[in-house]
Amino acid sequence: MEFENSELCRKCGGYCCKKSGCDYFVDDFSDLSYKGILNILSTGNVSVVAMLRFSELKNGRLACIPLLYLRARNKDRDIIDLVSIKRECSMLREDGCSYDIKDRPSGGVNLVPMGDKLKCFYNGDLLSEVLKWEDYQKSLSRVVKRYTGLSVDAKIREDVRNLFSDILNGELEKCATEEKVDVLGMTEQLLRAFPEEVLAINKDRVLQKEK
Repeated sequence: MEFENSELCRKCGGYCCKKSGCDYFVDDFSDLSYKGILNILSTGNVSVVAMLRFSELKNGRLACIPLLYLRARNKDRDIIDLVSIKRECSMLREDGCSYDIKDRPSGGVNLVPMGDKLKCFYNGDLLSEVLKWEDYQKSLSRVVKRYTGLSVDAKIREDVRNLFSDILNGELEKCATEEKVDVLGMTEQLLRAFPEEVLAINKDRVLQKEK
């Protein structure tokens, strides 16, 4: 089912698209093998991203359990974009999405436009669709290694450092209000799960001031 309403979206100007690109569903692709995913990413319009899940450990820290999946690539973001401040979708043009409805990510196809400054809403259970990517974690992890030379854990740690650095440098003020809320909402969990990464950022800032 699709809920495209060009008139309402034109009036809106793509507010949802300016927050982030849409999520792809497993059913959007016929081949999600390792080679299949590489072919998908070769278009330049898709990124591997991560949903972060957290589990309490006995020592009081949090374990981070990422779930990798595919999303329309955001502007100024890499193909491997596991953790970052979301940006405007790279496929957004002045006249709307550069993709026809049949080629658009299902996360966007199933978004119901409201208009009149009302928030659009997703028709269905988006979380359940993202969880379907669980069966493709091995292939996606290999892709992360192929592009970055890092394991998923190492890449997420690098991304967390960059995320907090961006926050400290004021980058969060440039994104959509909803994205600010989302990012700030998970900072406490990230601080508990990755304390060494946050300390490394503070150390780097001190060294920079000393120079």
